[in-house]
Amino acid sequence: MNTNAIDANKALNQAIQAKGVTQNADVKVEPEAADKVQPVVQKLDSIELGTTTSEDIGTYTVDRKKIDEIKADFARNTESFKKMVEAMIEKQGKKVNQVLKDLAEGKDVEITVDSETQAAAQAAISEDGYFGVNKTSERIVDFAKALSGGDKSKIETLRNAFKEGFESAKEAFGGELPEISQQTYDKVMQGFDDWAKEE
Repeated sequence: MNTNAIDANKALNQAIQAKGVTQNADVKVEPEAADKVQPVVQKLDSIELGTTTSEDIGTYTVDRKKIDEIKADFARNTESFKKMVEAMIEKQGKKVNQVLKDLAEGKDVEITVDSETQAAAQAAISEDGYFGVNKTSERIVDFAKALSGGDKSKIETLRNAFKEGFESAKEAFGGELPEISQQTYDKVMQGFDDWAKEE
């Protein structure tokens, strides 16, 4: 199973580059001064959000500490869940890599989920479980706040980015996601609304 944590910098840089925005979008260099230009040092604590028009671009301080906390917490919980599933598979005398390969090739794989693993998985996706609606939506909104440095003027940009990502996930999974995904979507939208109302 590949459960690498999301690399926010990579994703943001790809999104920014796709919109034609560069780190030095505001820099104008005269041709004769080009040889005097110092290399641009990438800022890891700020990003530019918006379109390529100068009035829509702003630089925002990213709450790197909060993002790192969210990523570390996600990695810990994902790794724990992964190990639980791997242990269940291996107890049945199967190799995890072979099971994954067989599944990728469209082969039928018979795995029995024991009651202990089933209970732990159900707890993890329960309403207040780590992978459940409430905690997942809270992490998504917290991540959005951290990316924008808490700037409420970027709520709609962040909301639209989330909507776009959700639609991409639906397409990747054949146009439909499980009900828990829609519930999480609704809760994230409510989280953006609540954030907009905060004083």
